[in-house]
Amino acid sequence: MGKTKIPATGEGFLGEIMVHKISRSLGVVENVAQAQSGWPPQITLKLQDGSVKKGRLSDFREASGTERKKLSPA
Repeated sequence: MGKTKIPATGEGFLGEIMVHKISRSLGVVENVAQAQSGWPPQITLKLQDGSVKKGRLSDFREASGTERKKLSPA
């Protein structure tokens, strides 16, 4: 059974592999600031090179199967 994700609040995205829409940078969600009082959820994505990208959840998308394989160590 898969993990339940709630995009409206950002719940369930921690540890997911996602892609920054503009730069197409691939990384793992390291931190999620839950949405409150009409503000969108904010996430911190740790990229492969060790840097981080911060932004709204809408600035990112879930990684496809081939993108997930790129991040896998095996």
